[in-house]
Amino acid sequence: MPSLRTRPALLAALVALLAWAVPFTATATTVRLTTSLGAIDIVLYDDAAPRTVANFLAYVNGDSYRNTFVHRSAPGFVIQGGGFVWDDATGQVGAVPSRGSLINEFSVSRPNRRGTIAMAKLGGDPNSATSQWFINLADNSANLDRQNGGFTVFGEVSASSMAVVDAIAALPRVNAGSPFDSLPVVGAIGATVVRSNLVLVSKATAIANNWQGLWWNANESGWGMSLTQHGSQIFVAVYTYDEAGRPVWYVIPNCPVTATGCAGELYRVKGGTAPTLTWVPDSLALTTVGSGTLTFASASAGTFAFTIDGVSGTKAITQQIFATSGPTPVVDYTDLWWNENESGWGVSLTQQFGIIFAAWFTYDAAGEPVWYVVSNCAVNESGCSGTLYRVSGGAALMAPWTAVNPAAAAGEVTFAFTGPATGTMTYTIDGVAGTRKITRQVY
Repeated sequence: MPSLRTRPALLAALVALLAWAVPFTATATTVRLTTSLGAIDIVLYDDAAPRTVANFLAYVNGDSYRNTFVHRSAPGFVIQGGGFVWDDATGQVGAVPSRGSLINEFSVSRPNRRGTIAMAKLGGDPNSATSQWFINLADNSANLDRQNGGFTVFGEVSASSMAVVDAIAALPRVNAGSPFDSLPVVGAIGATVVRSNLVLVSKATAIANNWQGLWWNANESGWGMSLTQHGSQIFVAVYTYDEAGRPVWYVIPNCPVTATGCAGELYRVKGGTAPTLTWVPDSLALTTVGSGTLTFASASAGTFAFTIDGVSGTKAITQQIFATSGPTPVVDYTDLWWNENESGWGVSLTQQFGIIFAAWFTYDAAGEPVWYVVSNCAVNESGCSGTLYRVSGGAALMAPWTAVNPAAAAGEVTFAFTGPATGTMTYTIDGVAGTRKITRQVY
């Protein structure tokens, strides 16, 4: 049975749109590890594991993880880092200075499942964690939750970053002597391992706020927005209506995170192909209609200020959750998904416990923008299925609100995932069937 330990120094992660949600109050800090193979974004469990998160952030904010490297890879089990640093001046390896041992904060409510990050520690001492972390490559809860007091999970890798984690785990390994007897390496190895062979963490950066999720105005049930946050970047998709009450959607594809929110140009897209037809490339008309600014007073409340076609407005928004308990599947499919060969449409999936809320922005038969929602997609081992709804009759963002028409069932959809980052949408819309391959969108 694999074990996990540190060694002495060198030698010694229709509800939001239609009124079926409750406020979300948890806070979440995101840390980005910039590695030589790509960025790994880690969403921390600030409230659930406060001591462990504070310890990890002390190393991050103290720049202690700069030039550290992944020193252990056990395929199908974990990758491990945070313990050793490469000194560019001397070409030697040193230990990350310890900030002292950490009292174990393990809980069965935070199991060591795939994609979670936990603290490594010395064998036989539950309270010996210092700087070293590991990322679970599989569901290791049957093992790691039961030994040495349990290994404290304090966050999870964003789903879009797991491709980087898996790429590290797929690297060849060499035995460079204890504690580097399972060292993942890049490129050809000479007489000795050099800097370019290591999976280096060039920097670790904390992002104080993570606003990913579904947002709405509770007094204007019928429109909303999905925020997909990858580290310091948010993709905003707003599902609303035009002046005639027809569905329309806008996006801010590049909304850089600041201390209080984000701001960017607002776009409207039309001319795309309906999902029940064969996609026609190069048919889109992309128009800059104005700008949008998201300002957050807390993790659960903020404002959306915008200018659309020269008319300005402001909406109060709150964040939602639609599931408060239940089983947590091994893979979290929360992300922005698309088909890279059909750039111009996408589907935002938000997963809470065993339920996915899907917001799909696409086009009707005339190429006009339209959106659908799946408000209750219960996750099974390979995906989820649910009723597809269409809503109309609401007011434009710039106008006084008018209540929407009742949500109408437009068909059904099934999301079948073939891996953490790939899958297929199979659906019927108004009696016409269709299917699309989808992958997580990386940005």
